[in-house]
Amino acid sequence: MRQTPERTRRRSSFRLLVATLLTTSMVATGGFGALPDNPVTQAVQEVIGENAPESLLEQINSYLDQLSAPTIEPQFNETRNPPLDLVGLLIGDTTFESSDGSSLSITETPTVTSTPLITETPSSTPARTATLTATPTFTPSRTFTPTFTPTRTCSNPSTIPAVTTFYNSSAQTIEVYLVDPTCALKIYSTLGPEQSVVLDTFIGQLWWFIDTPAGRLIADYVVSSANESVDVSTGAVVVATATPSTPDAPAQFTGFTISNVDMTDDVTQFGTSITLEPGQEFYVSYSFRVFSDPCPGCVTQLVTGLGSPGTHGGTCAYNGVPGVSPGVTGSEAVTLYAPEASGTYPVVVEYHWQYSCGDALTFYGTGGAVPSQVIGQVTVP
Repeated sequence: MRQTPERTRRRSSFRLLVATLLTTSMVATGGFGALPDNPVTQAVQEVIGENAPESLLEQINSYLDQLSAPTIEPQFNETRNPPLDLVGLLIGDTTFESSDGSSLSITETPTVTSTPLITETPSSTPARTATLTATPTFTPSRTFTPTFTPTRTCSNPSTIPAVTTFYNSSAQTIEVYLVDPTCALKIYSTLGPEQSVVLDTFIGQLWWFIDTPAGRLIADYVVSSANESVDVSTGAVVVATATPSTPDAPAQFTGFTISNVDMTDDVTQFGTSITLEPGQEFYVSYSFRVFSDPCPGCVTQLVTGLGSPGTHGGTCAYNGVPGVSPGVTGSEAVTLYAPEASGTYPVVVEYHWQYSCGDALTFYGTGGAVPSQVIGQVTVP
């Protein structure tokens, strides 16, 4: 076996000793002052201060002062420890081979075990601030999704137009919704107590009346005729019919009464029946009383004509909300024209529940909300 040259062994031992001393110095001085003070540095300084000769410490501290590095204070005990074995302190029990082949034993010095102090630096997490971006929602028509589950019934309207008055006889607020053929709901009106609205619709059209805050379907209604009044609180169609009076049973609601009728050609004829030339102008006057018991808040009109569309005088004898009986009184004086064709024609006053006088004129000739009244007669020879 090849032997390691003695010079090489000495050089290796010297390098190890120098490295050990440098390492010890770095630890003892905290990297010559570059590292913060810590328990390991303090422990090593105490061991060196207790075991190193004072003369050696003075020389070491003089050098450390020049480097502006922490110095090692001498530790004076009553019983001094044996001289510090720096090499054994760091690398434990190590045996080196000497130049004559004998072993050099470095006795292990007890290792000072130090638990470094770990100072926890609290991490600060800034509070996150949420930025809310409002995204507008564009809804062309307000829809309603009820909380109840009614039987799914869709609308099946015809092409026959109708005008319907919706009236709220209750003390609550009710919304009027149209139900389309796909069963979607579209709001058309909101009625407070005693309020009404007139809407153009079609026969066969389905409507729902909903208490929206409570999510409750109150009633529904399918348009069945060209001119009706519907109570949205019950869904009942208000049919205002005249009941013949008897001594034991006074007349029921008729909507209006006519009195003091007079017709004239403004020349020689007066009364309730006159004869006129084709297209001749004549005048009709009368007194009226109008009321609206089944629908106290309904807008009501009286229109005078010859009983067919387009034969009216272009004005309404009454247009307003008369309330319940006895209602409102008034008088009418309107100009009409005799038909071109020969015949006998009635002079008719119709009672309508429409939104305006113009609507009532448009629907004159349909019969109105209550039975119309014939107040005179015109003959064209």
